[in-house]
Amino acid sequence: MFGLAHVDTPKGDLDMNGVIQPPNNVIIDNSYAYPFGTTEQFPQMQDSDLQDLTNSAHYYMECSNKGKCDRTTGECQCYDGYDGVACQRASCPGYPNSCSGHGVCKTIEQLAAADNGNVYKLWDRQTTMGCQCDSGYSGADCSQRECKYGVDPLYLDDVSTVKASIYDFATLTTGLYTVDPAADDEYFTNGEQQISNGNWAIRFFDNHGEDWVTDPIPGGATCDEVETALYNLPNKVIPSASLSCTKVSVLESIENEFSEDVRTYDSDHPLGSSHPYQIIYRMALWEAKTPNNEGELSDSSALQVYTGSNDTSTSVISGFIYRVKFLGNPGKIRSPEIEVHLDGKRPSLVSAATSGKVITKVWTDGQQGEDVDHFADHCDGVTATISREVGTGIKTSFLNGMTTTEKNLLKKCLGDSDFDDTNNQDVYNWDKGSKMYPHIIKLVRTVTTQYDGGYFAVLWYDTSVQLDQTTTEGTFRLLNPFNPPDTFKTDNYDIYTTKGTLALTTDQAEATFGFASKYIYTTNITYDIYGRNGTDDYDGDISCEVGNNNAAKLDSLYHCLNKTDLFTVINWELPSFNPPYINMYTAERIYTGNYKHSVSDRFGLTPGGDVPEETQRSLELKELHYQTHFINTDIATNWGASVGNFKTTAGYTTNNDMGKPQFHIYKFFPAVASSYEYVAPCSNRGICDQDAGVCDCFPGYTNDNCDTQSSLAV
Repeated sequence: MFGLAHVDTPKGDLDMNGVIQPPNNVIIDNSYAYPFGTTEQFPQMQDSDLQDLTNSAHYYMECSNKGKCDRTTGECQCYDGYDGVACQRASCPGYPNSCSGHGVCKTIEQLAAADNGNVYKLWDRQTTMGCQCDSGYSGADCSQRECKYGVDPLYLDDVSTVKASIYDFATLTTGLYTVDPAADDEYFTNGEQQISNGNWAIRFFDNHGEDWVTDPIPGGATCDEVETALYNLPNKVIPSASLSCTKVSVLESIENEFSEDVRTYDSDHPLGSSHPYQIIYRMALWEAKTPNNEGELSDSSALQVYTGSNDTSTSVISGFIYRVKFLGNPGKIRSPEIEVHLDGKRPSLVSAATSGKVITKVWTDGQQGEDVDHFADHCDGVTATISREVGTGIKTSFLNGMTTTEKNLLKKCLGDSDFDDTNNQDVYNWDKGSKMYPHIIKLVRTVTTQYDGGYFAVLWYDTSVQLDQTTTEGTFRLLNPFNPPDTFKTDNYDIYTTKGTLALTTDQAEATFGFASKYIYTTNITYDIYGRNGTDDYDGDISCEVGNNNAAKLDSLYHCLNKTDLFTVINWELPSFNPPYINMYTAERIYTGNYKHSVSDRFGLTPGGDVPEETQRSLELKELHYQTHFINTDIATNWGASVGNFKTTAGYTTNNDMGKPQFHIYKFFPAVASSYEYVAPCSNRGICDQDAGVCDCFPGYTNDNCDTQSSLAV
């Protein structure tokens, strides 16, 4: 039997003529070992573009070059570690009892697909094998049991806090109703009986990745009902008395009629109700423009799908948003999901409105859990308050309430921002921050609880204006319009810095995405506005994967993005359009697919007409280069963003008033010196017995995850 050779070696001078002949010269044919003939060098093959490969490998060989053929039976006798009729597979550990009974043996192609749909198409896609372990098991052969996770008790001190996961669960409907707005159980049905309010459920993922689905939760449920459903998950997945829930009712709200109880951001924001962080604005407009999470569209007819109206001023949304804080499940947990098909394919949560649609979303506002604190450097002796710039124009938040001494201490804490300490400034040895390399910090309320967690903020030092209370020139401006998330707006905040770096990937690729979406598209719609030649050839791909067809993109990239990289999305020019609370995303998949829309779809532009002559080549190139590249993230976005207007050397060429902000991908490079893994198996205070999955705690620590200090535990 023949299969792709695991290893190849040139066969040398087979005919003993003293010459190693080229790969297209067949030397031996009509033999048992080489029924298709063989050559002295690697055989000549072709790639997918039909180009000759004169130095190829992994050609079809008897027993895949990892076994011997039994000539009496015609069967392959495979070497240890290989199996299959042609020895074509590298065996999974433990073969023939692979993966210890706690996993499934799969090809590398299957393992890649199981990892957020990643694609693996190299020669060994059906040859290299590995174990996909069951939840709670690890190791190459899935024989190792995982222990319980916990928070390192030595991480906590007077100011350090744990970032517990806080997720918003939205069950919303579109359309007009005739029900009593005060009746929470009349906005949904089960699709059959009008008297029923329908049901939904939460799919929760624990630290080991195991998923657990709650019992049905009625539409319009109370917080107590939501908490009870989560507590009733088996095996005490959610510890008792560990949840905190608040409920917000969204009752027949339209885009231009906001009430205080449905706002998640205060009304004094510089953009008022037009800010995309407004919950109804995000749902009624951004959601309508991003059906199926496909990215931002310009076709306003899509509004009818979600609102029953093409008039955005009467876009109606109703329903409920539950904000749940998971205090008893520390660390980075996969984003929960909402299930609305609890009866086979039939939806169990249906809109009670005529032609209404059900919208379910799960997102977090800068409060995703974490295993590693990358902002572990406390800036001792510095606290600040948060203030908002007043007046007209672009208004931003800034750090206030610091003395001159505190500001100077903060400069020293911030340090370098651009990988280059030779250009640092003054005696504090620091950078002010720039569009290319702004600073990123963590703000934690000075007087708080151990599960506060804090919020990320991106800042730079503006020496052109003095806004704070000191007499020192300059203001620490925040690029995200951060505002304390409750009524304690005068609280002091401790500041945590990092030796890590936040870096702009490229200013030529803009990000576009829908609200509460795990897909972020990157695209380039600029034309030579940065004085660079050939920028119109760059299609917005920021991935680190480079091949023959896209090597030129490196001229447009400062920093590329890889799978598992951390990043966030920031608008530098218009900070008011940034969300108040920044999410830190992990790239789970970076993919290039078929284009969703062309530039002419998005901007209503075609070559000729009022389009300047110098942009026509750009338009032709970009006709297939819009919404082609996307990033699959671990958590959903907490606001929506469109791309900027199509730019040319002559200026804007479209009147699309929703396309002005320009959001860019900023990659975060963590620093080992500023990082601390404080959520880990056995809480970093014990050894995991991987045979039993039980923690053996160090002296002085106790509990099943060693997260408790005790003088009696010796």
